[in-house]
Amino acid sequence: MTSLRFCLVGATHPCYNPRLVREADALAQAGHQVRVVAPLFNPALVEKDRALMAQRCWRLERVDCLPQHGRLRSLWIRGRRRLAQEITLRFATPVLAEHSYTLALAEMRELAAREPADWFIAHTQAALPVAAVAAARWKARLGFDCEDLLAYAPNEPGALLRTIEAKYLPRCAYVSAASPLMAEQLVRDYRIAPPTVLYNVFPLELADGMLAPCERRANSVLRLHWFGQTIGPGRGLEEAVAALAHLPGEVELHLRGNPSAGYREKLEALAGGERQRLFLLPPLAHDELIRAMESFDVGLALERPDNGNYSRTVTNKLFSYLVAGLALAVTDTPGQGQVMSQIPATGFLYPSGDARALAEGLLKWVRDRQALRGAQQASWEAARTRFSWDREREKFLAIFASLAPAEAVLAGGSMVS
Repeated sequence: MTSLRFCLVGATHPCYNPRLVREADALAQAGHQVRVVAPLFNPALVEKDRALMAQRCWRLERVDCLPQHGRLRSLWIRGRRRLAQEITLRFATPVLAEHSYTLALAEMRELAAREPADWFIAHTQAALPVAAVAAARWKARLGFDCEDLLAYAPNEPGALLRTIEAKYLPRCAYVSAASPLMAEQLVRDYRIAPPTVLYNVFPLELADGMLAPCERRANSVLRLHWFGQTIGPGRGLEEAVAALAHLPGEVELHLRGNPSAGYREKLEALAGGERQRLFLLPPLAHDELIRAMESFDVGLALERPDNGNYSRTVTNKLFSYLVAGLALAVTDTPGQGQVMSQIPATGFLYPSGDARALAEGLLKWVRDRQALRGAQQASWEAARTRFSWDREREKFLAIFASLAPAEAVLAGGSMVS
């Protein structure tokens, strides 16, 4: 494939956007020129971004919104957005919707459009109004990666997001989505061509140096593992803690992430006499997380079916556990059920909210460690034969082999929408 120029547009720090990072890596490794445009707004993530970029061969350019780097500029950017949000509550228009949802919209558009590219690819809905303007400026193709159905997510402005999606998705030369159910929903909502499904999977190199489950030393206790950016309510953790009361003493629950205010105490109170079997671990960079799972036995994927977004997707937790070779205990959301039906030997589904059902599924592995080892090995093999970025990467790169850059289409006499 001819070398192309790509500009990927994010709406958060790259260290919090693994799908964008994987795609930028894949394009750069394939010999393309890659530039990433993103906002800089969280001082706690500056060092994480720096560590991430130390190992990348693509450029990162950012709109700096940090007060310590320019107080007046930060106040202007944030204040302008708050004003747009207030006005949108009373008088919603597509333009106001974009300004109220995308941080530093004008500055992001200016930065993204500063250089020509063959493709401008938006990651998340907030990046769509940025990438679309830059693509129009350079008569380039527009792409969109839909990691989440944010219009169906609690605490998100659904009507506003639908306005943005309805305006820009029909203009995209391609759309990708994180699960088949998400792709189907986008087709129903906007009558677009079926999106390419790119699962939230990870490269197998993140497990380099790990032993396959069949070669690992067995733990004396059954060690359960869950991870997330935040350890907080609404994530199924209460039922995982409650399940401990129905399990013998040789089961431990390990939760990795940053506890929200007062939530550690709530979980410990819920655990009661089982609190000595509850462990809260500090977060790790995802490049380190997979290898850190080698000492655990079971991965918990506890998504809620009443969340219109997460019920349709398959989050990175499930696929991370596969790469690490953990057995799976998974809530029966439509998205997760769709994947588990393809790899049933890796673990079990249980009704969301049913702590006793979770405990019953785990108890089989407490009593039969050979069955546990079989599920772990099945996970390890599923990642290596089916669910990894090593496979999805080829599907992603094939998009651009099949679609010529916009300049080539224009040269042929056809106009790009």
